[in-house]
Amino acid sequence: MATKTIYSTTYRRLVSRLREIREAAGISQSALAETLGWPQQRLSAVEAGARRLDIMEFVHLTGALDLSPEVAIQLVAGKAGALPKSRKPRK
Repeated sequence: MATKTIYSTTYRRLVSRLREIREAAGISQSALAETLGWPQQRLSAVEAGARRLDIMEFVHLTGALDLSPEVAIQLVAGKAGALPKSRKPRK
Protein backbone atom coordinates (compact mmCIF):
# COMPACT_ATOMS: atom_id res chain seq x y z
CA MET A 1 0.00 0.00 0.00
CA ALA A 2 1.28 3.47 -0.87
CA THR A 3 2.27 5.87 1.90
CA LYS A 4 -0.21 8.68 2.45
CA THR A 5 0.97 12.04 1.15
CA ILE A 6 0.44 13.65 4.56
CA TYR A 7 3.49 11.69 5.75
CA SER A 8 5.71 12.53 2.78
CA THR A 9 8.75 14.74 3.15
CA THR A 10 7.49 16.93 0.32
CA TYR A 11 4.16 17.58 2.05
CA ARG A 12 5.81 18.29 5.40
CA ARG A 13 8.19 20.74 3.69
CA LEU A 14 5.21 22.49 2.03
CA VAL A 15 3.30 22.87 5.29
CA SER A 16 6.43 24.06 7.07
CA ARG A 17 7.04 26.69 4.37
CA LEU A 18 3.43 27.91 4.58
CA ARG A 19 3.80 28.28 8.36
CA GLU A 20 7.09 30.18 7.88
CA ILE A 21 5.40 32.55 5.42
CA ARG A 22 2.51 33.15 7.84
CA GLU A 23 4.85 33.81 10.74
CA ALA A 24 7.15 36.07 8.69
CA ALA A 25 4.11 38.15 7.79
CA GLY A 26 3.27 38.50 11.48
CA ILE A 27 -0.09 36.77 11.05
CA SER A 28 -1.36 34.63 13.92
CA GLN A 29 -3.07 31.30 13.35
CA SER A 30 -6.25 32.83 14.78
CA ALA A 31 -6.18 35.80 12.41
CA LEU A 32 -5.51 33.66 9.34
CA ALA A 33 -8.16 31.14 10.34
CA GLU A 34 -10.67 33.96 10.77
CA THR A 35 -9.80 35.31 7.30
CA LEU A 36 -10.36 31.81 5.87
CA GLY A 37 -13.56 31.22 7.83
CA TRP A 38 -11.94 28.18 9.49
CA PRO A 39 -11.73 27.23 13.14
CA GLN A 40 -8.24 27.99 14.45
CA GLN A 41 -7.91 24.31 15.36
CA ARG A 42 -8.10 23.35 11.69
CA LEU A 43 -5.15 25.54 10.77
CA SER A 44 -3.25 24.28 13.81
CA ALA A 45 -3.88 20.66 12.77
CA VAL A 46 -2.68 21.39 9.22
CA GLU A 47 0.50 23.05 10.46
CA ALA A 48 1.11 20.21 12.95
CA GLY A 49 0.76 17.62 10.19
CA ALA A 50 -2.32 16.03 11.72
CA ARG A 51 -4.64 17.13 8.90
CA ARG A 52 -4.05 17.23 5.17
CA LEU A 53 -5.02 20.21 3.04
CA ASP A 54 -7.22 19.44 0.08
CA ILE A 55 -6.64 21.37 -3.14
CA MET A 56 -9.35 23.96 -2.49
CA GLU A 57 -8.11 24.60 1.03
CA PHE A 58 -4.59 25.00 -0.36
CA VAL A 59 -5.82 27.55 -2.92
CA HIS A 60 -7.72 29.51 -0.26
CA LEU A 61 -4.82 29.38 2.21
CA THR A 62 -2.20 30.55 -0.28
CA GLY A 63 -4.57 33.26 -1.51
CA ALA A 64 -5.12 34.49 2.05
CA LEU A 65 -1.33 34.69 2.38
CA ASP A 66 -1.41 36.78 -0.83
CA LEU A 67 0.73 34.31 -2.74
CA SER A 68 0.35 34.27 -6.50
CA PRO A 69 -0.73 30.95 -8.05
CA GLU A 70 2.76 30.67 -9.54
CA VAL A 71 4.45 31.00 -6.15
CA ALA A 72 1.96 28.56 -4.58
CA ILE A 73 2.80 25.92 -7.19
CA GLN A 74 6.52 26.56 -6.72
CA LEU A 75 6.03 25.86 -3.01
CA VAL A 76 4.53 22.46 -3.87
CA ALA A 77 7.45 21.74 -6.20
CA GLY A 78 9.89 22.84 -3.49
CA LYS A 79 11.34 25.54 -5.73
CA ALA A 80 10.14 28.71 -4.03
CA GLY A 81 12.77 30.73 -2.24
CA ALA A 82 12.02 34.13 -0.83
CA LEU A 83 8.71 35.71 -1.66
CA PRO A 84 8.69 38.44 -4.30
CA LYS A 85 8.94 41.81 -2.56
CA SER A 86 5.99 43.18 -4.51
CA ARG A 87 3.56 40.78 -2.85
CA LYS A 88 2.85 41.26 0.83
CA PRO A 89 0.72 38.80 2.80
CA ARG A 90 -2.43 40.38 4.23
CA LYS A 91 -2.74 40.86 7.96
